[in-house]
Amino acid sequence: MPQAEFQTYFHRRAQRFSAFYRSEPVARALGRGPLFDRLRFAVDQTVALGARRVLDVGCGSGPLFAPLAGAGIHVTGIDPAAAMVTLARAEADRYPGLVDVQQRGWEQIDEEDAYDVAVALGVFDYVDEPGELLRRMGRAAQHVMASFPAPGVRLQLRRVRYGARGVHVHGKRPDDISRLAADAHLEVAELRPLGQAGYAVHFRRPVG
Repeated sequence: MPQAEFQTYFHRRAQRFSAFYRSEPVARALGRGPLFDRLRFAVDQTVALGARRVLDVGCGSGPLFAPLAGAGIHVTGIDPAAAMVTLARAEADRYPGLVDVQQRGWEQIDEEDAYDVAVALGVFDYVDEPGELLRRMGRAAQHVMASFPAPGVRLQLRRVRYGARGVHVHGKRPDDISRLAADAHLEVAELRPLGQAGYAVHFRRPVG
């Protein structure tokens, strides 16, 4: 979808998307537990790598800030939606000197080796050019953490719901994810199923 429409959609629904992360028990009761599963995956992998600097692509209201900044990791959060940036900056204020929030889209990721890890949770769902996003993230950091919804009934329902508002939703199978990695000159270090919701994936540059 056009970038302007994408920004408008998430700008208008910033509070709604932010609410998904307010309570894990409530989220699980509503069938949104994978939101926390993929969040925990990204945090655990990042901490295990000993990362010091992280790029949070499509940071939303900043659910990654607390667990990463709490571990002493510096986070740069980017999001194209103004309302999301406002929420993220309020969250970032809780961690002075550790979190920086910028209003920009993934198309403006032009850093090279500026971070140890780049994370995109719930972002590839809506990106029409996933290969380009993954390439940019792979240039910015040696490791990439990302989530992808799986094809199926759940995805079809999302496509109907979001499509009515002009938003595209894309699903990926493991083979699709492996091809994306190869095209971006990365490899899949770990692919973790999230039930019917999809996959959490750790990409990395090939060793040696």
